Amino acid sequence: MKKEGSEKKLWWLFFLRFGFFSVIWFFVFYFINKQINYTEDAIYFGTPLSAYWVFFLSAIIYGLTTWGIYFYIKEGIREKSFKAFQSGVGLVQRLAIIPILLTLPFLYLGVTNALVIAEEKITFSTFWSLTQNEYDWTDGVKYVDIDYSISIESDSNRKSFNGKYILHFSDGKQIDLWANTLEGGIDTVQEIDSFIQTKNIPFYVRRAPAEDTINRFFTENANFIRELYSR
Repeated sequence: MKKEGSEKKLWWLFFLRFGFFSVIWFFVFYFINKQINYTEDAIYFGTPLSAYWVFFLSAIIYGLTTWGIYFYIKEGIREKSFKAFQSGVGLVQRLAIIPILLTLPFLYLGVTNALVIAEEKITFSTFWSLTQNEYDWTDGVKYVDIDYSISIESDSNRKSFNGKYILHFSDGKQIDLWANTLEGGIDTVQEIDSFIQTKNIPFYVRRAPAEDTINRFFTENANFIRELYSR
């Protein structure tokens, strides 16, 4: 019984340390993303879901590698043997080199994937794009599409409201701001909408939710939803 308890403790320590290193790497990637893309005049800065997934998966690989190096540093200190440390770290490097190399192009795409809304222009880079797209509010942004869908989750009794706030640009590209405001949710959509309304851009409502749908999914922001879908 004591051995089983000791094994559980070791596993818990492993997951705690591995998780700690992974979280650090995740925030390192996010920090790099913000340093590259954020501007002082930004009214809104957002990191799309595609970049978050890359950061999360890469952080697991980098976190596991960091844990391996940490483990062999401890072993080397415990055994007072630099050779044991060198041998262990060499093993970690050989195992990790290919996964780390595979993450590099995706990390590049992730750290350059961002949405920046400023007074003079809107800048965003899609995940697979190697260049940033910049559009001024006068000629670059054509109109805004307002729509929604109701998705059924794994439990058939649970549904979620998926709003769509799509900016259409002069070159035919588009971006759904509602789907790309993970840091703020509906409150951020409302803040962005207040700003965009000052730019005299046409709004088109494709489909408006019924009153009972609004009451079901919204409480604090119900009035904003009514106003948005009645334009």
